[in-house]
This record gives sequence, structure tokens and C-alpha cells, in this order.
Amino acid sequence: MDVLDSGTEADLMALHRVAIRRVEGGKRVAESLYLHSSLLGEQAPEAQRLVEAARHAAQIGPDDFNVVRFSLRKPEVALLSYPTFFEDAFPAVRRSWLVDLSIGRVSESDFSAQDNPAILHRKEALLPEDHPRRAEFRSLTEALEDYGAFDRPLHLIGRRSFWEETLAELGLRVEDHRLLAPGGVSPAKGEAGPLEPTVARHRTAISRSRLSTPMQALARWDFFDGTPSVLDYGCGRGDDVRALAAAGVPARGWDPHFATDTPLEPADVVNLGFVLNVIEKPEERAEALRRAFSLTRRVLAVAVMLAGKGGGSEHGDGVLTSRGTFQRYYTQAELREYVARVLGREPVNVGPGVVFAFRSDEEEQAFLARRQRSAVVQTDRFYVAPLSVRERVAKPTVYERHQDLLDEFWAVALELGRLPEPGEFRREGELREALPSLRRAFSSLPYTDKEEELRRVAERRTDDLLVYMALNVFERRRSFQALPLGVQRDVRVFFGSYKTGLECAKLALFEAGDREKTVAHGASAAAAGLGVLDPEDNDYTFRAATLPQQPPTIRIIVGCAERLEPMNSDVDFLKIHGSGDRVSYLAFDGIETRALPLLSRRTVVDLRRQRVADVPGETRDGQRVLLGKAAFMEVGAAGREQQQRFDEELRRKLNSVKVGIGPGHRALARMLAAAGVVTRRATASTQVQAGRGNANR
Repeated sequence: MDVLDSGTEADLMALHRVAIRRVEGGKRVAESLYLHSSLLGEQAPEAQRLVEAARHAAQIGPDDFNVVRFSLRKPEVALLSYPTFFEDAFPAVRRSWLVDLSIGRVSESDFSAQDNPAILHRKEALLPEDHPRRAEFRSLTEALEDYGAFDRPLHLIGRRSFWEETLAELGLRVEDHRLLAPGGVSPAKGEAGPLEPTVARHRTAISRSRLSTPMQALARWDFFDGTPSVLDYGCGRGDDVRALAAAGVPARGWDPHFATDTPLEPADVVNLGFVLNVIEKPEERAEALRRAFSLTRRVLAVAVMLAGKGGGSEHGDGVLTSRGTFQRYYTQAELREYVARVLGREPVNVGPGVVFAFRSDEEEQAFLARRQRSAVVQTDRFYVAPLSVRERVAKPTVYERHQDLLDEFWAVALELGRLPEPGEFRREGELREALPSLRRAFSSLPYTDKEEELRRVAERRTDDLLVYMALNVFERRRSFQALPLGVQRDVRVFFGSYKTGLECAKLALFEAGDREKTVAHGASAAAAGLGVLDPEDNDYTFRAATLPQQPPTIRIIVGCAERLEPMNSDVDFLKIHGSGDRVSYLAFDGIETRALPLLSRRTVVDLRRQRVADVPGETRDGQRVLLGKAAFMEVGAAGREQQQRFDEELRRKLNSVKVGIGPGHRALARMLAAAGVVTRRATASTQVQAGRGNANR
């Protein structure tokens, strides 16, 4: 075959990607795509080419197999023989040939002698839509779903013996692709009282390999530090609870289907993750929210599925899925309004589909203040007095006598940006026994630049506090008067008084709406190497990871945007449009590995019109590329010099290249071709051969 005999590895990878993308139908399991051989042919010529290559490599005939498994990540094809595919409801695999097309290796397996072979479920998904028996097979699958037969792990029910045990436990058996309920009655016929379609809430519970989204948000904001009690209300299969318990967090979970014996007692932190969206009765939904909040001492995390993430037939105020589960999809605004209406407290957006509701104003304000704090990089400080000093001074210095205590005191001061006040340093009693005052403790530190370092941290903390207060003003939070004691102290130290701090916050919020001020702050940040300012339209673009280091005005604008639409964790760049009233969240494919990353998603938050729009990154000329990537990289970052050479070569070949989002990658290829630059498609990138060398895209 041409792909194996004369094509390059890049050609093979390209063919594999096209084949997978163009196959219509099939069943995807993990990182594999299964389909019946009847699904191949004219509608999937690229897939057929790969199968033919695999068949010739395995030296078998076209009738020796009837099911094909494609790896989704690499050019690997398995040819599987299910001799009783159409006769048995759950056919067993007889033989297989696994072919790695990149190296031509073939592994053959014979399963005919196995007592407990692997079997096939949902086989209708492997067939073409117009296959005459697809509806018959689908009817059996739906009937089994109604009884929850597929709720157990796939690696278990995928074996014949365990599958037969599962059906026996449910009192079911299958004859001629018909499901027989207890007594030999087919539910489909309606005899002896067929099952009515019901909402199976428990089927929405999934197994997790890591913490769920709301639990990750709680962990990210330190709500699990200090060993608080945690209740997962509607815990499903309990994976979150097990993960927290393994980490030493006292967590318990309650669920109406999986964990009914857990006592429902109050906890510091309560999670109501993806529960509201699966309850089909509005009054019961509201009661679940109220009950979860009544068990909350500090914070309640609420997470739901967002609109546009699924489908189904209409049912009440949501949809009924093909698995018999209910889903009520929300927008971010609907979630926030619903929680506020039911609980009578304004929740805080913390991520797409996730909000926090706090039991008290003080807890809420403590969180809002903590969220606006920039990360303070702390390094271990070791001080050894010069030898001449040690020889001259007979007794150790104050610092030498209390080094551990003073180092911890200095770490707290660096975190606060000021000297700690009573109650803010856990070893305060020890310190006062050793030294007469906190000021004396500070003067005993041997660091020559301690005043300057503390001043720099104080400036960052003042900016953090300004952003925090400005966003409180913007959101008109009623709980703003209940400032935590630590925040009150910060306001007094950094602003002199609450009144002055509030006036500064209002002024900062006003400046965030001033076009000229916004551009000026963007230019200042760009000059400091924190981002790039477009000289034509004054758009300011920067890496999302640098948001805590940006000027307060920029951070306030982004905070206002997040009030409408929280950022996903995969957002790579933020753009403040020159008008100052729009913010774009930009996500790219290959931001770390490509010289020309590809725009995968763009969300535009219009603050003036209070609208959010998702703009496709794909154009008729392909995904748009990021030009001038080196301008966004930190000095000294790995690969920055190579990227700079690439960007400069690209500018030279095209005469001028504007830093930022450029044209689609196919349009760029045409521009390069017109400039006499040779391009060729490679494994996962385009090589631009220009003069002195190559660079990966």
C-alpha cells in the first residue's frame, strides 16, 4: 500500500487523523473507535485505506474479521473477528490482529479457547444508521439501560461470566435480542405491567480519577487547610470523599442512592456538586439547595452543568437523556440568580458552572480578599555572620539566638506586607518573651534590604486590596461592611482609613472605565514586559498567568468580566480591547510547543452590553495563529531565543508581522508561499524553511 511502502511517517499520521475525523458513527471507548466493517467503504475512504494496509500486513482475507478498532492517538489498527456478531446479542471475540502501521508490526491473538472471553455491548453503535437491524439492537440496549444493567464498571461487564451474573442479579435474561423481565415477560410488550419511563438520577454518578470541579475549586482556595469538616451532599460513588480522606481531610459523603447511611450533620465545608441539574422536580431541587446550605457552617460550593453541554428530549424545565437521566442546564447568570433567590444570599462566581455561597458576611469578605491577593514568592532565608564578627563578639547576636523564631516572623511579615499585629503571628508569645516588641524583632533581622523588600510587598498588597475593594463596589455586595479583622488592619495600614480606601477603590473603578486611563495602564504594563500593547487599536494582550502582576486597573477590568463569565482554567491569554469595555479570553492549541500556536477558543465579554459571546477560532482558512509569541515569553524562558529568531525570520520574509492573533494557518501558508518560503506538512506542525533554518509550528 502507498502509505506504508512510499509514504513518510508524517503522511501516515496525517492520513490517520483525517480517517478518524471523517468516520461517521462507530463507538468510542476510552481512546479507541470501534466500528463494523459495513461502516467502511465510500463514506470513509481514508479509514478503508488504513484497514487495507493493516489487512495486508496481517496477511489475512477480507472475511477473516468483521470489526475494526482504531486507536485515536496513533496509527494502530486492530482487526477483530466476532463470528456471531448478528446472531448473539452479546457476541464474543474469537481472534484479533493488532497492527502498528508506523513500524509494520503485527500481534495475533486467539481467544477461542477462553472460558470467559470479552464480549460486545451496544453493538448497534458500530453499524451504519440505515442498517436494517440497528433499531432492533438499539431497543435491547435501551431496555437494559432502564434496568441499570450498564451501571457497573465496563472492565467487569465486558467479560461474559460477570455480565451473565449481572443479568441474573437483576432477574433478566435475553432471547433473540429481546429482554425478558422476571417471569419471562418482555418489558417492550407491556405485559404484566411494563416499566414506565422514569428518571434514574443515580445513573448520572460517575467514577473519577481526580477531584471534581467544585472540590478542586475548594482546594484551590485553601478551604481544606486546617482540617475542616467536609460534607459531600450527593456524593455519588464517593470518589471525592475517598480522595480527601486519603489526604487527611475529615470528609464524609451522603447520597440518596449510594450512601444513605451517612448521618446528615453540619460541616464547615459542604459540596453540592452536579446535584441541582439532575433533579427533575423544581420544588425538590430548591429543597436540596436549602438543606445543603442549612448544613453549612462556612461555605457551600454549588456546581451545575452549563447550557450547551448536552441534549435530549424536553422534560419539565430540562431534558430527558437517552439514558433515562434528567438534566437541567444553566447559564452562569441563571445559576447565580437561582442560588441567590433560593438562599437569600448573593453567591460568588469561582469558575464556569461553580459558585460559592457563604454562611456569613465575614467569611465571604475573607474569601474575596484572599482571592485578590497576588502570590508572594518566598524563599528560605539563611544568614551566617561573617567570621570577623563571630571572632569579635563573644556572645551570639539576638538573631543567632532566635533564628528560627525570627525567620518565621519575617515570613509572616512578607506575606502581610507589614509587621504582624496582635493575634496574627502564631508564636507571638514566644517572641514577646525573647524581645520587648515586634519592632525590635524587625530591627534584629540581619537583612540589609529588609525595609525595601517589605515596601515592595506592601505595594503589591495595596494593589491587591484596591482591586478587592473596587470589585466589591462594582458588585454592590451587601456584605462589604463585614470586613474581616485582617482586612480591616490592611485598610488602616495601607490606606490610613476605611473612608480613604473606599474613595481610592471608587476612583480605581472609575479609571477602569476610562479609555485613556486603560490604554495608559496597558502601555505601562507592556513597557514593564508584562504584555503587548497594539499601537494601532490599543488592545492590550497578556498571558493569563501574569494577571496577579498586572496593574490594578487591568485586574479590575478582568474581575468585572469574570462577574459575567468566569474564566476556564485552560485560558492562555487575556485581551483588554482598546475601548476598555470588552475582554477576550483566548485559548490556544500548542501554546508551549508550537512556534505558531493555533487559536482554539475565544470568549468575548462585553461589559457595556452585558453580553458574552463565543467566537470560533476556526475560519475558512483554518485555525488562526498567534504571531510574535516571543513577545509574551519571560526573559530567560526556555526556547525564547529560538522563538525570537523564528519571529524575526517570519517578519523578514513577510516584511511586517503584527504581534497577536493573525490569519488562519492556511492563509498564512499562502502568504509564505507568495513570499517564496517553502512549507510542508509535518507530524504535528508545519515546518517553515526560511533561509538559515527551520522552526516548528
